Amino acid sequence: MKQSLRKAVSLILILALTAPFISYLSKINAGAYPSRIPVICIYGEDTPLGIKQDDGHYERIEANIDVEKVKHAFLDDPNIIIRASFTQDWTEVCDIITELLIDAYKDMVLDENGEPTDGSESIYTAYSKESLRSRYNSPNANMDSLGFNYDWRLDPYENMERLHDFIDTVIEATGSEKVALYGRCLGACYEVLYYDLYKDERISNMILSHSALLGMTPIGEAFSGNLCVNGESVERFVYEYDMGINYKVNDSITLTDDLIRQILKILVDIYGLDMFCWVTTNAYQHIYDYITPRVLKHCFGSFPGYWAMCEDKYYEDAKKVVFAGEEEKYANFIKKIDKYHYNIMTRAEDILEEAAENGVKISSIVKYGEQIVPLIEDSDALSDQLLKVETASIGATCCGNDTYFTDAYIKNETEKGNGKYLSPDRKINASTCMFPDTTWFVKNVNHKVNPDAVNGLVFAIANDGNSTVETNEKYPQFLYYDEENKILVPLDPTVHKSKSDEFNETVANTPIRKIKVIFRPLFVFTTVLVKIFGVQPRAGH
Repeated sequence: MKQSLRKAVSLILILALTAPFISYLSKINAGAYPSRIPVICIYGEDTPLGIKQDDGHYERIEANIDVEKVKHAFLDDPNIIIRASFTQDWTEVCDIITELLIDAYKDMVLDENGEPTDGSESIYTAYSKESLRSRYNSPNANMDSLGFNYDWRLDPYENMERLHDFIDTVIEATGSEKVALYGRCLGACYEVLYYDLYKDERISNMILSHSALLGMTPIGEAFSGNLCVNGESVERFVYEYDMGINYKVNDSITLTDDLIRQILKILVDIYGLDMFCWVTTNAYQHIYDYITPRVLKHCFGSFPGYWAMCEDKYYEDAKKVVFAGEEEKYANFIKKIDKYHYNIMTRAEDILEEAAENGVKISSIVKYGEQIVPLIEDSDALSDQLLKVETASIGATCCGNDTYFTDAYIKNETEKGNGKYLSPDRKINASTCMFPDTTWFVKNVNHKVNPDAVNGLVFAIANDGNSTVETNEKYPQFLYYDEENKILVPLDPTVHKSKSDEFNETVANTPIRKIKVIFRPLFVFTTVLVKIFGVQPRAGH
């Protein structure tokens, strides 16, 4: 039992401010395009970090939640939570969480200028021209052979010269006059920044995949000190996410993921989980200005690269929360993140428009079908668990996880000529995207997963000339990832069900859930009252 609780607590601690952005490299046979354009993949948070040793090898560093410390901090003394819940004084809990998170990131943290202090850096793979040429000419060439890796913690501007040199090397090695840039998550920010700096005429395509170009909501919420936990969102998240728990409590009871889901369903039905989430939300509303600045400056809030993914609507508030009272000390850091934010994020659409006018083909690949991290106010947003479809697609009109377009809406959009842009599952209207004819949506793929099949779509976009969502029968606008067969297929909602769909049709579609909706405003009202009149953490800690 304690082992499963340790897993759950460590998961909550990690998700409380962000979630790991771990993407896995994927391979694809590129022999179908003998005259293909080289695709340079700009990863997200993939490149490993390390400290170079005297023998030239690297000692790997990474964030690491110490499960044993979590156990001793909370599980050995559960009264800590109980006391805080009754007194609404969460100072002790704040101190524990702060210590745990700072300790987890101690090897990765950057200084007040956003620079490493211990010699840590990306474990950069420097490909030779011969190596690139060999990989490119191989009939089994892999897209990851042209991968650009970098220290994703740093100010994106600091990696631009390296990216420019890598593009030079790829072009010289392959003999191609053009290259396609394929940015994943933070990598999409990099390709747009690169174009804005260099206006490089050698760029044929800019492919934005699960793009954080317009921001990642969980980062904005965390950096600005917000937290809002919704019971049903937590339940949906656990329904979709397999923690692999299989713990034998006694001879007759084994704790499994399915048992936890059944327990959560009962708790949600009787408002038990809602009450717990309500207490958690109200507690955090009172302590965020106490815990957030202390934690963020000593972990991932010290990464300018993460600030590049802070949505504009959160940005100024986030700076006030994190740097309040220390603006002078962090002046150079703030100057760095302001430069990216106000030159790239807030101008992103203008930059893309300029690139398109200059002949660069702009395309997007958007994943969806999973519950977003259930710690934000907009927890019902259609997402890939970390990115909202609306922002990743640059403007798609979307329904929430448990809602669908009405017949009247579909009829009206169809009469306006937008019927072809409506997803078969009645969730997405792509007509409002910035690039509606070159934006693809892939259902049933998590943000951190990059299947071979999706890479096939990338190569088709880069090498099929002026391909659009209508020119390739294999890749229409709305696709579904068949995980069993590892292929992309046209989305058919009658047979292609995500776990989110299953949740809507079974768990959430009960009479008691429909009645519960009536009482939800009560929680919102009481949350406001507690936020105004509740107890703040004690001073002097």
